[in-house]
Amino acid sequence: MKSSILATLLFLTSWQCEIATASLLVDKAIVIFDAQTANKHDITVINDDPDAKLYVKVDAFEVQSPGTVDETLVPFDRTLVPEFIATPNKLVIQPGSKSLVRLMNLIPINDEERIYRINFLPIARPIELATPQPDDGVRPVLDIIIAYQVLAIVLPRNPVSIPRIVRHKTLVTVSNTGNANFLLTRGRQCNPTNATECAELPHKRIYPGNTWELNLPYDAPFSYDIQTHAGNSPSFFQ
Repeated sequence: MKSSILATLLFLTSWQCEIATASLLVDKAIVIFDAQTANKHDITVINDDPDAKLYVKVDAFEVQSPGTVDETLVPFDRTLVPEFIATPNKLVIQPGSKSLVRLMNLIPINDEERIYRINFLPIARPIELATPQPDDGVRPVLDIIIAYQVLAIVLPRNPVSIPRIVRHKTLVTVSNTGNANFLLTRGRQCNPTNATECAELPHKRIYPGNTWELNLPYDAPFSYDIQTHAGNSPSFFQ
């Protein structure tokens, strides 16, 4: 499932003439908790390197104001009873092996959708395990770290997604007046004067209460697939 994962490349500058890469993979990009499933999901974390151990830090965040310009990732206060956890929060994975991280929703599903994001970040081996480096003035120029972020959605009781799409010429306004998110995918629009000239439109997840504006390339019909918790609905808009 490598192609299904959204990776973030983090470039850390140093002074060496070699490039180091982390070999981290995870098997899911999105997990959904609802009233019909258990309150836990497992993420498989894979070390794709056949030779080196992989050290991984796992951090879970609550997402406040998801999908807006004010979206914020808020770490959990460890002094309080947690509402959502990812455990364990540190892993040591042997070469070519895998480990499990369990995501758990610890409070009952209510009438509001809740969103969490979980970061999986390769880290340096603990200092006590590090191999001493020769003091010859040669240090890395670039470390390339591939980190992953998993989206966790806790659906509300009786989830309903209500897409509302309004257009004026090339301006499209999309809103969601329901209590559960939906995803716009496979967006497409073709040139009205040349049917072979088509543009891919951006995908976008619309959370409850969100409004999103899209400028179309043409004043012409367009299409999107609308994915909700209930399934996929291809839609064509004039």
